[in-house]
Amino acid sequence: MIKLLIPQVLLENLREFLYEHREVVFDIYNSNLEEKIREDYWDIVYLTEEKTVPGKILVYSLRELELAVKFFEIKEEYRRLKEEYDMLYSFPELQGPIIREFLQKVILDFKEKNELVLLYEDGMYVNEYRTFFGSRLPHTKVKFSKKKGVKIPPLRDRKEDIPYIFDIVLSSLYLKHKNLDKKIPDNNEYELLKEYNWPGNTKELVKVASNYAATGRIDIPKFKTSNFEGIDLVNFTSKLVKHVEKRYIMLALKKSDSRFKAAKMLKINYKTLSHKIKLYGIENSKKR
Repeated sequence: MIKLLIPQVLLENLREFLYEHREVVFDIYNSNLEEKIREDYWDIVYLTEEKTVPGKILVYSLRELELAVKFFEIKEEYRRLKEEYDMLYSFPELQGPIIREFLQKVILDFKEKNELVLLYEDGMYVNEYRTFFGSRLPHTKVKFSKKKGVKIPPLRDRKEDIPYIFDIVLSSLYLKHKNLDKKIPDNNEYELLKEYNWPGNTKELVKVASNYAATGRIDIPKFKTSNFEGIDLVNFTSKLVKHVEKRYIMLALKKSDSRFKAAKMLKINYKTLSHKIKLYGIENSKKR
């Protein structure tokens, strides 16, 4: 809200302006201007004569008042957009095209309603939704339930969002811990992550991403029989084999001083090793 202090003699002249700008709250003064200024904080003070009031925007005409209010409106819009940007590009839970589409739909459906109930599962960062919708739907009361409400898409239903979540977690960790060796998963590794159903939702994925930043390994959590809903076994094992092959080829190259020795460590021939180095896009300066 924009707080405005105006002289009582101009109240009738400004009534239409105040009606059109509902975000402006105002009070009036007569001869008690100094007292009014001391008792509260005012963004804008409308004066009828030249006066010095430190720390306030002073206006002397309706045109100047319009410009001052416009300034605060733009300032507030910038603050709101920055807050939304910070949320959308720092909260792991809100990353990816599927969840963004969900967020926009909820905003459109509930912008005129008094209450929003969101159906959630364990492992979701519920407070990130609370903060986001609290900002975008300021007049809507946001509640969370495990029994009813608008269903928040679980991670198993938004697997296209997984690379976005993984990337934002890695970026945050690499920014905080400059000593970490910066590694980014390749397409095969991301596809491997998508094969898992993530019963622990985003919190479970964040743990895997944190471990990857520290070790360079993607350790898929063990499947829980109570949450098992089926799997494309051939596709999953194919991606798993590629992931394991790449990991151990990189390890062998690191431990040896040539490709020949690395091939010997892996018990494969030199030609096969060279082919797989090229196939997996492994950067390596050891040609022999």
